[in-house]
Amino acid sequence: MTGPDLYSFRALWRHYRQCRRNKRNTINALAFEANAEANLLALQEEVRTHTYQPGRSICFITDGPKPREVFAADFRDRVVHHLLVSHQERVLEPRFIHDSYACRKGKGTLAASDRLMTFLRQVTANGRRPAWALKLDVASFFPSIVKETLFEIIARKIKHPELLWLTRTLLFHDPTTNYYFRSRIRGAPGPESPRYPVPSHKSLFGKNNQLGLPIGNLTSQFWGNVYLNELDQFIKRELKCRHYLRYVDDMVLLAEDHQTLAKWCEAVQQFLREQLKLSVRAEMTKPFAVKRGIDFVGWKTWWSYRVPRRRTIETLASKLNDFERSAIRPVLGGTARSINLRRLDASGNGRKFYSTLASYGGHLQHGAAFKVWEEIWARRAWLQALLERRGWSFAERWSRRGLFRARSLHGQYWRLARYADDHTLIFFQVGRFIEFYGPQRFLAVADLGAAFGGAGARKLRVHGRFSDAPFRTVSF
Repeated sequence: MTGPDLYSFRALWRHYRQCRRNKRNTINALAFEANAEANLLALQEEVRTHTYQPGRSICFITDGPKPREVFAADFRDRVVHHLLVSHQERVLEPRFIHDSYACRKGKGTLAASDRLMTFLRQVTANGRRPAWALKLDVASFFPSIVKETLFEIIARKIKHPELLWLTRTLLFHDPTTNYYFRSRIRGAPGPESPRYPVPSHKSLFGKNNQLGLPIGNLTSQFWGNVYLNELDQFIKRELKCRHYLRYVDDMVLLAEDHQTLAKWCEAVQQFLREQLKLSVRAEMTKPFAVKRGIDFVGWKTWWSYRVPRRRTIETLASKLNDFERSAIRPVLGGTARSINLRRLDASGNGRKFYSTLASYGGHLQHGAAFKVWEEIWARRAWLQALLERRGWSFAERWSRRGLFRARSLHGQYWRLARYADDHTLIFFQVGRFIEFYGPQRFLAVADLGAAFGGAGARKLRVHGRFSDAPFRTVSF
């Protein structure tokens, strides 16, 4: 393979298409796509002449349970990341152990959890004998990676001079010297502030470009596997641990007695300290019985079943509560509530809401969580009014496409009434009036007459016919 073949236009175009997948509407991707051919030709010339240098990154802090510092590379740099990783994977991927599950094709969190259950069934003989587990977590993994050590590991397997040059260019680029800080929270302090929410040992700032890979880049994810593959090989070949698996920097080792695990723990800590200049979290170095369950990749796992983490359920509940606060309002003096269907527009929060709920449903159905899923729906009447659930799946109860296809108020009303039950009122707002039509007018008089007593009664007009009043809102 010659140098120019690495940077052929066909290869750059293929990785450009991969890079823009699911990110085509971002500002950087649109700016690059506006003149994609010329931009790729310019990028090709830069890497061929060794004048390429990574551009400015976007630095931001994630709003998860723990603040994390993320450096998002520029779009053109991500194309180069995809190109380099594709060439390195051909050499390094076959050297990884089977039970490394992060950022690899055909792997992932579900495969890792399935494999752990398989190991538990093997080591416990389907629950008939006791067994022990050791769960280890590398402390501040990505910010603690030694760049020189990582480059030496890569250079032992990859000899192509062009790949080594591009690897060194990307690996030893310091994103803290050229970045734009974008705060997701108004008034949040930047890296130069003493109130910066990310602690120093988890940040790339102050490392003098000797330690740390930026979270958020494809190269960082792949190189993290390359770095810890040294530990994987040690555990499998030297310690002879049969039941071992790893996801990023989370590791699980299983054995039939805790003395063996205690020895392995000391050996792993020594190897990390001497060979990779890393350490494990001190609070996670003691073996425990597997009958307690193993908290790994989002599940609490036993040999025969698994349940989702409590934090997963709490996060879903928090997201649903946020949507409820933003889209649901009390109406008719507080006796009913309305869902603003305009917030469910395909380009707005509605698509995000549906995809989030479907994602959690798809995740939870792989464990013993159906009762939890039913409780989530049972506690939220607005969710049942908005969606029609069938087991783990659901569909829109009020299809906007079908609803607004009707040209007349009569057609809109009966499309809504088809989904209404005995406790659902359908009304239309016309100016400052609220109007009920069809059979709904009898329910309105019976259920809402008291709510509009006195002066408010003048605002309740009940009709036995249909008009051309526009559809405004749905209430339940």
